[in-house]
Amino acid sequence: MIDYKGLPWISYNIFVILSSILGDTTILVASIKYNAISLHKIIVVVIQHLAVCDLLSSCTYTIKLIVRVSGWEELPKLREFYDHVVIYIYNFSLYTTFFLTAAITTIKLLTIKFPFRARLWTKRRAHLVCAIIWVTSLLYSVLWVVLYEIYIFPRAYLPRDVGRMLNVLAWLEIIKPLLLLLEVIFTSGWLIYEACKVVRQRGDRVRWEGLLTVIATAVVFTITVLPEIVADIA
Repeated sequence: MIDYKGLPWISYNIFVILSSILGDTTILVASIKYNAISLHKIIVVVIQHLAVCDLLSSCTYTIKLIVRVSGWEELPKLREFYDHVVIYIYNFSLYTTFFLTAAITTIKLLTIKFPFRARLWTKRRAHLVCAIIWVTSLLYSVLWVVLYEIYIFPRAYLPRDVGRMLNVLAWLEIIKPLLLLLEVIFTSGWLIYEACKVVRQRGDRVRWEGLLTVIATAVVFTITVLPEIVADIA
């Protein structure tokens, strides 16, 4: 049965999803076909991976909304698919987004700290770094599914090694977003400091647009990650 009371909230989410799909597609087309983004080539590659990851999040979130508004979550088969596939794909893409965002702030800092070396960095190396992030997030998600979903028995009946691994993963669920948040805040602050120092050495003035971009990235990332941290602690 369709839940009409939640339609306004779901309609708003659908608007956000469609905007995200349109924006991500525009970024991919503009950067790949027209080369229209005037940033360091390494940063552009990471932005492309972020756009793909956001598209994956939008698609899986769309499925969540369809299941919720249609009432299909009451169907056992669909509920099982929703619990075991859609949620884990969404979480996988979400944490991949977190890692890629942290990578962008780090790369920006390195390009300012080591400008001559940064000129030698290639797109292939950037794709390799992003691939490592994708694989790391995927392996973590798969490991969590295997240990948490297959061994559904009480902790007392689990093998000791599996129980320890579950405890480690539970702590990682709390520590991981917190470490990423601290990393983004630290690198963003260091990036602003280094950028201001370079500008003063050249005798130029600091452009507020660049500072605002770095600050906005850190603020949006904080707003996104903070609920995850609170939910994991709670």
